[in-house]
Amino acid sequence: MKRSWRKRLAIGICLMMGFTILAGCTGDNGNAGGAEGDGTTPISIWMSMNTNASITLKSMNEITAIKEWEKKTNTKIEFQHPAVGAETEQFNVMIASNQLPDAMFVNGDYAKLFNDGTIIRLNELIDEYAPNLKKILDENPEVAKQLKADNGDIYAIPHLRLGEYKTFGGTFIRQDWLDELKLEKPETLEEWETVLKAFKEKKGVSAPLLFGAPPKMTTMGPAAPTYLEAYGITNNIFMQDGKVVYGPIEPEYKEFLTMFHRWYQEGLIDPDFATNDQKTYDAKILSGQAGAFFTFIGGGVGRYLPALQETDPNANLTAVQYPVLNKGDEPMFTGRSWEWSSSGVVITNSNKHPEETVKALDYFFSEEGHMLKNFGVEGLTYTMKDGYPTYTDEILKNPDGLSVAQAMAKHFIANYPFVGEDDDRYNEQYYQLQQQKDAAILFSKYSENTLKVGLPPTSLTTEESTEYSKIMSDIGTYRDEMFVKFVIGVEPIENFDKYVDQINKFNVERAIEIQQAALDRYNAR
Repeated sequence: MKRSWRKRLAIGICLMMGFTILAGCTGDNGNAGGAEGDGTTPISIWMSMNTNASITLKSMNEITAIKEWEKKTNTKIEFQHPAVGAETEQFNVMIASNQLPDAMFVNGDYAKLFNDGTIIRLNELIDEYAPNLKKILDENPEVAKQLKADNGDIYAIPHLRLGEYKTFGGTFIRQDWLDELKLEKPETLEEWETVLKAFKEKKGVSAPLLFGAPPKMTTMGPAAPTYLEAYGITNNIFMQDGKVVYGPIEPEYKEFLTMFHRWYQEGLIDPDFATNDQKTYDAKILSGQAGAFFTFIGGGVGRYLPALQETDPNANLTAVQYPVLNKGDEPMFTGRSWEWSSSGVVITNSNKHPEETVKALDYFFSEEGHMLKNFGVEGLTYTMKDGYPTYTDEILKNPDGLSVAQAMAKHFIANYPFVGEDDDRYNEQYYQLQQQKDAAILFSKYSENTLKVGLPPTSLTTEESTEYSKIMSDIGTYRDEMFVKFVIGVEPIENFDKYVDQINKFNVERAIEIQQAALDRYNAR
């Protein structure tokens, strides 16, 4: 009965989506089928298309390193990309229909996918067919602990960050304006207020502090939590003295809302923060209407700074340390990722070649595959200089006018997550501007503190995951709506206790209990 239901659903989905979404709505489960006549193993991989790659390529199959990977592993890779903006919807449709590719690159609830029968356990396959990954896990037990579920299962071939660089974005400020106004880079919230007032009053800008754009459009935008975190809490679940806490119901959250409401009234933050999209966000930066904003070191500063200087040669950006409440305090929340980025490739139950798939993916953990992933093809995209892989002009001064990020994405997979281990030498060259190099050092200074407050990659049971998702979906929607109302003043801050009561009615206590249990299990691994 279950199989029949899924088949009917699949047919309906194919009709509904006009046969355009899934490269397998033909009844062959979307995988690449049996071995081809040329002896290569066909492997289909579902994965979102990176923005930088999409500038020059239609599919990741066109990436130079992917073509080399196929030759080295005797495989024929077929990437299946969901439509931009519809990734979650199309993923859910794919899972519900059971029209699965051979493998999927995901950042999700691995245990649920396994318990639902969508993906397979990889422990034995890694032991037998992934010697390079197995060696890394054996030599790094803390990394293995992050990757394994509570019962010891491994469900993903991971994307790992074992090097020094694990923080990739933060707040940048107009250094030329600081110089002009004879101001120091702000450290405390009080100093921030002074600087933002000066930007407003003396530079006449509309958005002294800009926030509210993707990737956190549905919450506060990426900049706002930075100022909340100065109070020692964040806008979601986190750890406080080893215990799980939900930040937006803590007393410090009220202090933060009070401050942001005042900043809103005084015109220190962008008045359009609730409606910004990426286009308006960019426009405010490039038109000189924003004094400080969150962005990524690589793709953000690498794009904004040259564009600003085209119209204003004196324009300059500099990274600012995460703000603190008191002079001399150390920031705790730095956006530092764990060694396992929580992303990886899973193998579906439709895969007819799981051994060959694991072998092929393990290639990226070999010395040769590591170089291919991070630097591309020697002679084309890098050359060895005194033992250091140095990018060629094809990457750093692309003859077709591509940015460094775009040129990298055309030839290899270093500047966005994929299977394998990141190499610090990539970051050292990816950050071409001195402002970027300085930012990488600055944002990394306190990144180890984040391990004390950030939840590690815990694993929920299927029942826990379902219950937790429902509770937090209601809470997240309400929290975001109330954040906007409190800041713009539609909701008086005196109603903060009522807001907390409502979140308690959504049963946040149970959500905390679920995460605490998961954390306890993680610590016991």
